[in-house]
Amino acid sequence: MTAHVRVFVAAGGNEFMRDIASWIVDAARRTGRTADLVSSELPAPDGSINLVVAPHEFFELYDAPPETLQRAAAAAICIGTEQPGTAWFDLTTDACRRGVACLDINPHGVAALQAAGLDASHLQLGAVPAMTTASALDQPLEKRPIDVLFMGGLDDRRGAALAELAPALQSFRSDLRLFKFDRPVNGSSPGVIFGTDKYDVLASAKLLVNIHRERESSAAYFEWARMVEAMANRCVVVTEPCDTSAPLIAGMHFVSTPLDKMGATITALLGDVDAHRKIADTALHAVQNEIGMHRTLESVLQRLEVEVLPRIGPHMRATNPVDGPWRLGASKVPPPVRLSVFRPHAALQSAAKQIALDDTDLLRRIDATACVLRYGDVQNVARESTPAYERQAPPRVSAIVTLYNYADVVADTLTSLIASADVEFEIIIVDDHSTDDGRRVVTEFLANHPDVPMLLLGKDANEGLAAARNDAFAAAQGEYVFVIDADNEVYPHCLARLANTLDEHPEATATYSILEDFGAQRNIRSALAWDPIRLCAANYIDAQAMWRRSTWTELGGYRNDDR
Repeated sequence: MTAHVRVFVAAGGNEFMRDIASWIVDAARRTGRTADLVSSELPAPDGSINLVVAPHEFFELYDAPPETLQRAAAAAICIGTEQPGTAWFDLTTDACRRGVACLDINPHGVAALQAAGLDASHLQLGAVPAMTTASALDQPLEKRPIDVLFMGGLDDRRGAALAELAPALQSFRSDLRLFKFDRPVNGSSPGVIFGTDKYDVLASAKLLVNIHRERESSAAYFEWARMVEAMANRCVVVTEPCDTSAPLIAGMHFVSTPLDKMGATITALLGDVDAHRKIADTALHAVQNEIGMHRTLESVLQRLEVEVLPRIGPHMRATNPVDGPWRLGASKVPPPVRLSVFRPHAALQSAAKQIALDDTDLLRRIDATACVLRYGDVQNVARESTPAYERQAPPRVSAIVTLYNYADVVADTLTSLIASADVEFEIIIVDDHSTDDGRRVVTEFLANHPDVPMLLLGKDANEGLAAARNDAFAAAQGEYVFVIDADNEVYPHCLARLANTLDEHPEATATYSILEDFGAQRNIRSALAWDPIRLCAANYIDAQAMWRRSTWTELGGYRNDDR
């Protein structure tokens, strides 16, 4: 009779790890063994093959004394899932040291564990039937609704890479699902999906883009779990060059390309239906058959049962599992007392800020006085428009641009807006009494584009950004209003896609998209899914968003009374 398999995974940990644990259970059952998924117990020397997936999470989050956790680790075969060189991998190593053997899903991890003196071997991931959705096999690849999919944690390296890819991705139907590891990633994390929901999205995508996250070593880690589940749904992987992908082969089972050529590679592959289909089908066959997980797991379980299980009891009796480094369980220790943020000269900085605000208020009062002397009122607004604006029907979208001293870039902003495709729009520009040549630049732009509906409101007294945006909203005629600053640009599909999103979600009051930082420091912003809890902690969404004009009316506009 074969040994029972128990697969342990943290109850409150990263749901990605629960997916991997479920694959192991599924594959173990397909080998003819009994197997179950466990979160509420610790491993014990009970004759079962006790596999702990992501021990850095399981032992960190399990509520038990460190000595109890260390003995449980000694009775288990830990499975590493993290990249060497990370803090998570170091914690994994601590747990693996307790047992007589351990596994890792990547050869890089195996080599690092072996270098630490551990008996480590490779657990080859492959597909299980639950990964592959029916639509992945039934729907033609060319009819899938998502052209390019990215799913992964956001760091500066990935942000910079996605910013570089933006010119290519903007022309496709791209779905970038990003998150941050600043809190547990589980089923309640906005924008993150797991299990069947994830497989359904993969089955709806033509390509999955893989970009390596920041790493300390030069080794290019092959993200086996993400690769396998994508291939199991005929979603072709386009990745940066990777090590340790064997037996999968670049060019046959996936596409490997350096970042500087990735945009062109994506464009070429999406334009070559036959090549796309060939890679998708070859990869599906490989992960389902050549490295189907029940096949690769069967030999691993046989070896663990014959060679490792008999050693666990003597190992626990002959050694002291509490010896050696153990950094796990730190989250259950009372946190250290933290000092307040060190802000030297805070009072001086606050006083300087107040002086600057007072100076701004004074300048605005001077503007208002000059207006009274010249026009008989505290404000005068000059109005200029194009012929197309005067004869237009109410547009679907109003793009509002607030201008204050951006004479050198405002024409680029307007040029990007008038290139908008597949949507009826108008452009409202409010010049908040710029002190540079901005108003003249806009006036000339209107004269040079008479067939584009545009309105310029030139204020002769500065009143600030909030008031300028309120003026623009009040003049807007579109059902939807897109807010954009005078130093930003949009891609041609931006307005239409945001408007379509509001059409599709009548319960939503605003919509936003990912922004590309095109300055010296390349990155992306507004890249995380809608999350009120995160928004209450800090505003992570840029002002460049599209609103229902009715919402501006209901809320009473932007506040203009808070310094």
